[in-house]
Amino acid sequence: MRPIKLEISGFGPYAEKTVLDLEALGNSGLYLITGDTGAGKTTIFDAITYALYGSASGVNRDDDSMLRSKYSSLDTPTYVELVFDYAGKRYIVNRNPSYTRQAKRGGGVAQQPANAVFTYPDGRAVSGKRDVDAAVAEVIGLSEKQFKQIAMIAQGDFMKLITEDTTQRREILRHIFKTKNYQTLQEALRVQSSTLKSGCDRLREGLKQYIEGIVCAEDDELASEVEKLREEMPPLEYITDVMNKLISRDKAQSEVCERESEELDKSLEAVSARLAKAEEKARIEADRDRTSKELSEAQQRQKLLADKYETEKARQSKVTELMAELAAVEAERAEYERAAEQERLLAEEKKSLGNAVSELDSAAAEKAASEKRLETLKAELSALGGTGENKAKLDAEREKLSRRSDELYRLAEQITEYENSSTELKRAAAELKEQSSEHDRLVKQCELLTKEISELKKRRGELESCGAEKEKLLRSEESLKSRSAQLRKLSADITESEKRGSEYEEAAELYSEAAEKASRLAARYEQGYRAFLDDRAGVLAEQLREDEPCPVCGSREHPAPAKKCTNAPTEAELEKLKKQLEQARSFAEKRSAEASAARAKANELEKTLTSQVRELLDCDMAEAAEHCATELQSSIEQLNELEKKLTEADKLIAERERLGRETESAEKQQTGVMAAVAETDRSITELRSRRDTLDGGVKRLLADAEKKAAEVMEGVAFDDVREKIASERTLLNAKITDISAKIAEENQKALHKAELEKLIPQSEQLISRLSTEITELTVKKAASDTRLAELGRQLAELRGRLRFENGENAEIYAASLRKKCADIKAAYEAAETAVNEGEKLCSGIAGRLKQLTEQLADFGDLDGEKETAEKSRFTAEKAALTAKLRQLHTRLTINKTALANITDGSAELSELEKRYAWVKNLSDTANGKLSDQSKLMLETYIQTAYFDRIIRRANLRLKVMSDGQYTLKRREEFEDKRTQVGLDLDVIDHYNGSVRSVKTLSGGESFKASLSLALGLSDEIQCSAGGIQLDTMFVDEGFGSLDDNSIEQAVCALAGLSEGRRLVGIISHVQALKHRIDKQIVVRKDKNGGSNAEIIV
Repeated sequence: MRPIKLEISGFGPYAEKTVLDLEALGNSGLYLITGDTGAGKTTIFDAITYALYGSASGVNRDDDSMLRSKYSSLDTPTYVELVFDYAGKRYIVNRNPSYTRQAKRGGGVAQQPANAVFTYPDGRAVSGKRDVDAAVAEVIGLSEKQFKQIAMIAQGDFMKLITEDTTQRREILRHIFKTKNYQTLQEALRVQSSTLKSGCDRLREGLKQYIEGIVCAEDDELASEVEKLREEMPPLEYITDVMNKLISRDKAQSEVCERESEELDKSLEAVSARLAKAEEKARIEADRDRTSKELSEAQQRQKLLADKYETEKARQSKVTELMAELAAVEAERAEYERAAEQERLLAEEKKSLGNAVSELDSAAAEKAASEKRLETLKAELSALGGTGENKAKLDAEREKLSRRSDELYRLAEQITEYENSSTELKRAAAELKEQSSEHDRLVKQCELLTKEISELKKRRGELESCGAEKEKLLRSEESLKSRSAQLRKLSADITESEKRGSEYEEAAELYSEAAEKASRLAARYEQGYRAFLDDRAGVLAEQLREDEPCPVCGSREHPAPAKKCTNAPTEAELEKLKKQLEQARSFAEKRSAEASAARAKANELEKTLTSQVRELLDCDMAEAAEHCATELQSSIEQLNELEKKLTEADKLIAERERLGRETESAEKQQTGVMAAVAETDRSITELRSRRDTLDGGVKRLLADAEKKAAEVMEGVAFDDVREKIASERTLLNAKITDISAKIAEENQKALHKAELEKLIPQSEQLISRLSTEITELTVKKAASDTRLAELGRQLAELRGRLRFENGENAEIYAASLRKKCADIKAAYEAAETAVNEGEKLCSGIAGRLKQLTEQLADFGDLDGEKETAEKSRFTAEKAALTAKLRQLHTRLTINKTALANITDGSAELSELEKRYAWVKNLSDTANGKLSDQSKLMLETYIQTAYFDRIIRRANLRLKVMSDGQYTLKRREEFEDKRTQVGLDLDVIDHYNGSVRSVKTLSGGESFKASLSLALGLSDEIQCSAGGIQLDTMFVDEGFGSLDDNSIEQAVCALAGLSEGRRLVGIISHVQALKHRIDKQIVVRKDKNGGSNAEIIV
């Protein structure tokens, strides 16, 4: 980074705007920043630091209120603008603090907010403190603190630089030499070690919980052993032995309980059968009593239904009378229809009569109005008898006035044409001048566009390779995505393999349970079958007689006949047990097939996975899941990094395309501008021709107008003609308007007279027509009155013969008669149906009662209460036994699961502890935590190589500045092994051969050592691949503590540093340096307050 130009305004002691062209100092060598004490020498570096990072270099210079110059006026802005070069490209950063300034409106003050703007070489700009800070850090690659420590050895910081401890130096070297990856590795190892330790603790806690979960009865003799397991957590073999004994005991007790449970099941089955018979007898007795009561109620209802039937049967004679009445009503239906028709005719006639009366009244009223209007029209016509005599005289007078007005108008038009042409001539001259200015502007714009197009093409050429780089990144991304997909599939297959393994274990467990159940049923069946055969043999033995042959063996002697078995099952029970056995065996075979299939699937998938794991991960199946997850995470991280690079490549491509579009746009704009130049040339030629033509026309029009004015307005000056024309035409127009109004009035009277002569005959014809209509309507009304009277008489005669007012009432009465007949018939039929169904119901109930009585006779004496008590006793015993058996099964399940978990957990813990011991040792080594050894971290170890090179470079200059007395040495032996070490410094005194801490050096010696170290660091940065480029360094004071010989030695060392393309600025007021260094920035105080600076080369 090399400052090119520094602009300071209202900053620190610089009250006014000060511009320093730092490019005048050259690209290498020494220059001196000198001047009065307090004039602002260090402020130059402060301004550079403030522009870059937003704060000054001194400890007490960061307060914004301290940055504003106290000598500046309110209207002087406070800001710093720095133009600097980095890697051959120029950047501009402008920054201002918050300060009080003169208000733009009014006489008060306003607060100017802080702001910053960073401009890239391509013209892009970002603003705001956060974005500008990020842009500076991105370009330069140093934080504010690192920049201050590397770019400048500030006043009072000599000992601080030379006496930094390992921790502080490690932070600086990390950012400079990019060693954060080693710190990341250290942290990853530490986290992994911590994770493995947590895993071991978790497994131990899990084993402890499994042991805590072992279930043992309090009265068991192994209870004390189990308690010992919980307290001491002994070796796995001891735990397994105790738990196997516990499980064996519970298995034995469980088998005994199951046999007792089977006996109780048989007893419960027998007592339940007897109890069911007693309950059936009680149910039938209750049913019999309920049926007897139901029969009595049904017989009572049947008697009531019979009475109802006889009543309805007697009402059937009423139907005949109702039907006769209905026939008489229906016979009169035609008469009602005729009466309705007469009423309709009568209503129509009344309506016709009303219309005739209305028409007659309307005609009479219209006739009277027409006669009155006729009289009015005749009176108006008589009053208009003398209209039209003055019209000819008025027309002649108006014509004379109009001719004079037209003559004046034509003269005014000539004058207006002359004035318009004169105005057009002036406009043409102005437009010609404007086109000439536009032509000059377009020519300049064309030149600027040519320069811009050249710059755009150059910048676009620099980005041509970004497309190929993106293709390379895309290929890498595709390869990584392919591997990630393979790893994801492998991970899913590993999970599926584990799932299938679990499925196989579950299927095997289910098969074991099914096989055990089938085995128990087989034993029960064999036992039952033997008892059944023994019982059959006992039955045959009871039928044997002395001296009669045995039906089985034929012997006539029977010394030991078989005995009947007391608990032998029946043949049906034996068959049922056999079916249960067959079902259990079938179920066990099914479970066996499922377990075999699950094992085959698991083995097949594991076999496939083994080759995939070796191919992709190069490890065993036991480590596959962990390796796969690690590899997948690594692939994802690499993909994320590639995504970032692709995004950056897309930005570059987008920038290249943008530059292409801008170039094309600029070329189009240039073409347009060139066309516009040609167009303006043509316009200028045309405008000049038009201006000359207009000039001749204006002169001709002026002569014609003056001649015409002399003829029309005799004795009037030409300049007064327009005013005279306006006044005379005003008078003429007023007279013409008055005469025109009188002519219009005469015309209106003539039109009205003609209209009256037309309307009077029309009114007379209307009155005659209305008289004829009134006569006709009078005759029509008389005829309608006669017809209306006749229709009324006929309707009254017809109504006198009918019983009801109209046909609707007659139909309502007939409907009521029909409903009564239907109700009587329906009631009779319902009563008859009810009697028949009642008889059937009584017969059915009587039959059911007889059947129930016969069923009761088949039951003997049964004691339901006794059987219930017996069943309750057996049930209680069964429940107690079931609870005990459930407790045993639960204990067995829990203890078996606990044993399996303890066995698996112990194996897993053993493996994890081995891995933890290995990773912990690696983490302790990387993080410098090995006991009884120096605390040297991996990152620090890497940094010592850089630091050793820095020290070697620093010693080259320290030997010169100390005249061979001192060299620096990195400390390798440490007394305190508890603190982080590796980057501490000692100094070797070659005069006495001693090695001591750099903190023991004197002030002048410390300055030489710190200066040498800073220069060595700068050298190493420039030489490191990918290092940060700093082409400028500042040394602030410190020379006052040196004698003349030491000053000469220090200047020689600095001159050696500045060889090549490095510039070193020395901030000092020491007089010896002014004579030794030619290039200077001289800072002076003004008498009126403030300071100024100038460059002397």
